[in-house]
Amino acid sequence: MNSKIKTCIYSDNASDLMELLNNGLDPNFEGGWPIRLAARHGSCSVVKALIQYGANPHLLGESGASTLQLAVFSTAHWDTDKWTFLLSCCDSSQLADGAAVAIIFNNISALLRILETGRCNTNIPTTLTGKTLEMLSKGYKLHYLLNTSPIQTNRNVTPNASPRRSRQHRLVPGSSTSSHHPHRNLSPSVATFFNQTVGQTGLTPPRSPITLVSSPMPAYTR
Repeated sequence: MNSKIKTCIYSDNASDLMELLNNGLDPNFEGGWPIRLAARHGSCSVVKALIQYGANPHLLGESGASTLQLAVFSTAHWDTDKWTFLLSCCDSSQLADGAAVAIIFNNISALLRILETGRCNTNIPTTLTGKTLEMLSKGYKLHYLLNTSPIQTNRNVTPNASPRRSRQHRLVPGSSTSSHHPHRNLSPSVATFFNQTVGQTGLTPPRSPITLVSSPMPAYTR
């Protein structure tokens, strides 16, 4: 079954996946790794099909990543409205977590899409960093985007190169950065997220409770 699901995801074949779902596949199969794997590979049609059949996009993987965070990480289709259905499933704090990943990986298109929902809370600590979007965006010199209303958003902003190709995104736990590098203030949990997300093949559910930040977690994240 695992190989059939992965084939559907890698080929972006929502029709074959829906056939599996119609034949009894649990949309939250094995802790929900199919929807997270589909998001990571930018297969928005498969993600949408799974959600329509009852998949929970807010179940976290072993690295602590949600479907939205992995969809942002993939960078795929954020210059379109194909992720609108996923954004509509997220509350203000979940949107903020997705926006944090967009800022860190410089996925400007995703950041704009998330801000345009009008529901993203920029003043609450995000789970991956413990910092608010206001703080994070200042560190990455993207604060001007948070002060732009959805109607005024400039869609001509060009995102930088693919996040996984940039030197600044090859951070691994325990690595050091130069004093002027924007990653210098990231917590070890964020580095773990980068490392595990890139390395995972199945994005399996956590085997034990995960603490995403070293400081106490606010109630809404528990």
